[in-house]
Amino acid sequence: MFPTKKKMQQKKPMYQRLYEGIKTEIENNRLVSGSKLLSIRQMAQEWQVSRNTVEAAYHQLLDEGYVKSKEKSGYYVEDLLADGWAKDVTLEVVEHSERLVDVSDDVVAPTRYDFVYGKVDGNVFPLKQWRACMQEAMQFELDRTDAYGEYQGESPLREALVTYVYQARGIRCGAEQIFIGSGTQQLLSLLCQTVFRDKSVVAMEDPGYDRVRHVFHSHEMSVQPIQLDEDGIRLDQLMASKADIAYVTPSHQYPYGMVMSIVRRLQLIAWANETGAYLIEDDYDGEFRYGTKPIPALKALDNNERIIYFGTASKVLLPSLRISYMILPQTLVAQYQEIWKKYLQTAPRVIQYALALFIQKGEWTRHIRRMRNLYAKKHRILLQTLAKTMGEQIEIIGSEAGLHILIRIHTTYTEDELIHRARKQGCQVYSIKQYYQHGGQRKNSDASEYPVLLLGFGAISIEEITSGIEALYKAWWGSE
Repeated sequence: MFPTKKKMQQKKPMYQRLYEGIKTEIENNRLVSGSKLLSIRQMAQEWQVSRNTVEAAYHQLLDEGYVKSKEKSGYYVEDLLADGWAKDVTLEVVEHSERLVDVSDDVVAPTRYDFVYGKVDGNVFPLKQWRACMQEAMQFELDRTDAYGEYQGESPLREALVTYVYQARGIRCGAEQIFIGSGTQQLLSLLCQTVFRDKSVVAMEDPGYDRVRHVFHSHEMSVQPIQLDEDGIRLDQLMASKADIAYVTPSHQYPYGMVMSIVRRLQLIAWANETGAYLIEDDYDGEFRYGTKPIPALKALDNNERIIYFGTASKVLLPSLRISYMILPQTLVAQYQEIWKKYLQTAPRVIQYALALFIQKGEWTRHIRRMRNLYAKKHRILLQTLAKTMGEQIEIIGSEAGLHILIRIHTTYTEDELIHRARKQGCQVYSIKQYYQHGGQRKNSDASEYPVLLLGFGAISIEEITSGIEALYKAWWGSE
């Protein structure tokens, strides 16, 4: 038995829908151990998708141990129970890619258009090139004798990142300053245990990334919410906060989307230099800027070693790869290494090797260029369709960079009503309430009484963008 189209959630990239559909059939024992999957060609014909799409889904199942590959024979379902699996247990890893809002169970229509944020367009993933890097990395892994690898992250990847961050983000650093991990939260948590253990007050943009706020709270640090203006975090409130640390997203504020001006950047650095505070720069999607070239990172302006930089591979490749990295000021490296070496490295070594090869061979840069062109096209069509369909009934916020925008809707409906009406038309749009420290909107100087919603466009197709915006217009301004 194979998954029906109804079971395969249509809001996700096709390879992921296929992968999750087959995985569900296996976990529920509807595809039993030893069952042979359709060939890649047959599955592609059955679902009218490309072979690359099926290949990506099968390789994801293979990587996670749901199926095994037999040479010249095909793919077969593994015996999960023999490996200690329990079919009622599922594992989820969530960070930026988690759903941004809880919704009720009264779904009126299946989701056809999901403007989710945190996911990428997997249909253009360079599978052939990545697989070649993985195969080479796997062979290298088999030749290694040390069990766990380098606690700070594998040297080839850190050295490759030294070149990349200089060329792409203007950051000068050495490989010894780079620490690899499986996510921003994990890296930040260890930072709180070491460098920041004597710090007590963190200033955060409000609204800002809620999962980072949770990390600070879990380490019993006081988080001071700082309002935003058109240039980003407000300096007057920051100076009054008496913070030891400020967490910022200068290349593309999350979620409001403004790009921090050079004047504000210099003011922020001056504040850190004068007070002895540290700045944490989260450059989560700094590669994607529209209309002009990506601007250098805030870290590129750091002459006094006051900035800690976070980057990720998730927005360029796939969130499931779970590779993030942190660049520390040289003055903090020894202190961080002292605690870091007490922990095992959480990012799989073979993935680190593969990513290093991917960067060294130029595939990373080529892929970024392709994705930048694709997302620029999606971004342009999204803005054009919104302007044509909704016009002055909305305001578009934060459209200069990144993989999402906000829209302020001129309506008498509440935010919850807008989301519910959208769902009736098969559309999923998202609240930003949870990104405010105290759970609401209208705390910034530019806010109005109108509700604001988030629309991501990284994973949704170009065709779905157009149809989805038309469906939203019908939901919000059409007849009942």
